Amino acid sequence: MALVRELARRLTADGARERERAADQAGDRPARHSPEDGRLLVRVLAEAAAREPDHAALESQLHALLQLVSFADAASLAPLRAIDAEALPGALPEYLTDLLAED
Repeated sequence: MALVRELARRLTADGARERERAADQAGDRPARHSPEDGRLLVRVLAEAAAREPDHAALESQLHALLQLVSFADAASLAPLRAIDAEALPGALPEYLTDLLAED
């Protein structure tokens, strides 16, 4: 749980690079997370992604959510609906579409 708390803190850090690195780490090896920790990470990632101004950090957050989707439910992914997919570059709209199809 200490690792998850540290990741949650870093997912909401001031610096975009720190948020990006934390998201990358959160999505690595999803099987290592307990169901409770996985659900917490999904909630924090979805809330962070809904407010993320940096596209690189957002990409990492959405990718991590795709890795952790087995822990997600409709309520935890609901914040993603606030993201304007049409304003996103590259593959980000696809990531978002895939995630919203899960809820």
